[in-house]
Amino acid sequence: MAAEPLKVVLDCDTGVDDAMAILYGLLAPEIEIVAFGCVWGNAPVEVCTANTLRLLEMVGQTEIPVAMGLGAPIMGPLTHVSTEVHGLDGQGNVNLPPPTLEATGESAAGQMIRLAHERPGELTLVAIGPLTNVAAAAMADPRIARLYKQVVIMGGAFFTPGNVTRVAGANGWHDPEAAQVVYEAGWPILTVPLDVTHQVCVTGQVLDRLRDSGTAAGRHVHAITQHYLAFYERTFPGQRQCSMHDALALAIAADRALIRRSRRARVDVELTGTLTRGMTVGDFRPWARAEDANAEVVFEAEGERFLERWIAVLSGRVEG
Repeated sequence: MAAEPLKVVLDCDTGVDDAMAILYGLLAPEIEIVAFGCVWGNAPVEVCTANTLRLLEMVGQTEIPVAMGLGAPIMGPLTHVSTEVHGLDGQGNVNLPPPTLEATGESAAGQMIRLAHERPGELTLVAIGPLTNVAAAAMADPRIARLYKQVVIMGGAFFTPGNVTRVAGANGWHDPEAAQVVYEAGWPILTVPLDVTHQVCVTGQVLDRLRDSGTAAGRHVHAITQHYLAFYERTFPGQRQCSMHDALALAIAADRALIRRSRRARVDVELTGTLTRGMTVGDFRPWARAEDANAEVVFEAEGERFLERWIAVLSGRVEG
């Protein structure tokens, strides 16, 4: 692990897998979350914002600012949120009481822009939801592409099936135009797609161990994942486990040694295809020009080591 924690601006659509990442990021000493931006996706943006505030209250880190962002794609009305996966409350239908904290009142995009200028070259932007807020910030101030150290994106599906359509991952499919804006913005991008996150799963038995650890984070993750595991069981009969999408992306941002295999490539997002809208298309041809690449795409990671660390952090066996 790095001597200094990774300083992160985390943009999230706080559903179940986001909570699994957020609690890890709040409790792991190798990560310092500077600010949260919230976006629509797993639930309406107001619900995602309230969920983020609740998680901060849960672990006593109420000083971190939370900015509510956009509630619909950058081009067009809101047509779908993933409550069938994450529950109507975005937290597995556990129906927690409203938070006592409030969002700052600043927009998520405005916060991204302000922090980029206040702390140039210092911050990593990690986006684990639809890229609506990130695209809005990049369009409003293209200079921020030179001010963030890196943008880490959880999303995309390259050589694996999509989880919303045959070819598209949820985060890209929710707002393809925003995703394309982000990939064209000119900043260093690390993409953690379904190709790798589907390889790293946590089982119901491990989640039971988290509950039994007695920590607030462990109990909450166990509670919210019961609905999530049931969805996965219906999708993959006989498999009571779920993919570690967002937490893996955040962990890789903080510890590049988790990456076993990655490729640099030109990545674009399909915007017009009848069957392929939202698909991430990478140019992995051997003769593709290296100078055209706009992202590093992770294809294999040290999943077991990551899971051991994630479990230890949420079980309270790692001091912050």
